[in-house]
Amino acid sequence: MSKRNSVFVFAAMVIIGSCSKSNDAEKASGIPPQPTAAAAPAPAPPAPPPVAPAEAPPPTAAAPSPSPSPSAPSAPAAAPEAKPDPKASITGEIVVSPSVKASINKTDVVYLVARRISDNPTARGSLVAVKKLSAASFPLAFTLDASDMPFQNGAFEGDLALSVRVDKDGDPMTRRKGDVFGGLPKVRVGARAVKLSLNQIQKEDESLASPGANPHAPTPTGPLPKGHP
Repeated sequence: MSKRNSVFVFAAMVIIGSCSKSNDAEKASGIPPQPTAAAAPAPAPPAPPPVAPAEAPPPTAAAPSPSPSPSAPSAPAAAPEAKPDPKASITGEIVVSPSVKASINKTDVVYLVARRISDNPTARGSLVAVKKLSAASFPLAFTLDASDMPFQNGAFEGDLALSVRVDKDGDPMTRRKGDVFGGLPKVRVGARAVKLSLNQIQKEDESLASPGANPHAPTPTGPLPKGHP
């Protein structure tokens, strides 16, 4: 055998012996060779469970609106007070006769009265208007109209009887001896510049409490209705 072949044979034997030792070592351990593989990626964390949408609170039932209470019937509006018609009036002045002037004091009260004309000459007609004045000075201007009516017993119109009296005790329901008076039997509403003269003196006491009252009866006491001279 040539030298070159001997070297080749020796190298082959060395290689074969190395492989045998490697196989023996694997068999002695009893562990099969593990295939080499790439590391598996770590598992992803589980996704959180879906959050359920919050339930809306149940709708609150609207409180029933209170039914409107029946309103009380409103009182009818008061009619505006009618102003007296300037034409429905009597104007003039009260004068004093020289014969009775001494019987009048400045502190006395003057009552001016308008009445319906009575069908009975001996009876007084119903009272229409009355005005209270002062006897401080004369002649005394006056105006009588619907504003001087104490009662609503008809309109201030037509023919009226006027009387005037100076009252010393201030009581419209009595005529005292010594009181001064006068009058006109018929004056038309609407008359102007009427002259009403105080020219007579009361001769005896008289009560005006009622048309048929005894003129000598005692004077009534207590408050009396306005407009009854």
